[in-house]
Amino acid sequence: MKKSESAFLRILDIFSHFLLTNIMWILLCLPIITIVPATTALFGVMKKWSTEGIDAGLFKLFINEFKSRFKKSFVIGLLIGIAGLIILIDFNILLQVDFAGKMVLLTTLIFLTMLYFFISLYVVYILVEYEQLSILQSIKNALFMSISYIFHTIISLAIIGTALIVTYFAPYFLLIIGSVVSFILYHVFNRITHRLNQLKTAE
Repeated sequence: MKKSESAFLRILDIFSHFLLTNIMWILLCLPIITIVPATTALFGVMKKWSTEGIDAGLFKLFINEFKSRFKKSFVIGLLIGIAGLIILIDFNILLQVDFAGKMVLLTTLIFLTMLYFFISLYVVYILVEYEQLSILQSIKNALFMSISYIFHTIISLAIIGTALIVTYFAPYFLLIIGSVVSFILYHVFNRITHRLNQLKTAE
């Protein structure tokens, strides 16, 4: 077999892995309440692929990752959902009612909303990379990493924003973009882990 043919087949294999993994992720996200467990499993697969290559597995690997972290990720998913609902209700109330100190409360709520998105962005990675942490510790670490490495956070949000725009104008990218974005984000977050490990070693 020619090298060009071999390279093409390898690229096709990688593409099919990302495509099928993304489809599994979408299917497991359909119940809505399983979005965080499904996304955690997706990041778990990306971690395996990053260390062992795509030959580490696909269907069985995804299901194993989903099952092994389901309980903790499901609880965190519920907390994220409840917190998001409270934020929406608060915004709705603040925007409809006028009273003294409204701007102070609105500014505070915007700040808390920002922290909410920061935690939501990192907590899935934390669940995969630091399995020994409790739910509260996972949330605290997600907040710490997102603020301490704000540049990485901004880059990550820009990546997600770009993906959403691309999907809006070209909906067929929805079939693969989730797994591709998670792969990129895993490496962005993993750079933070390496830096933290280097700092610990230096101490």
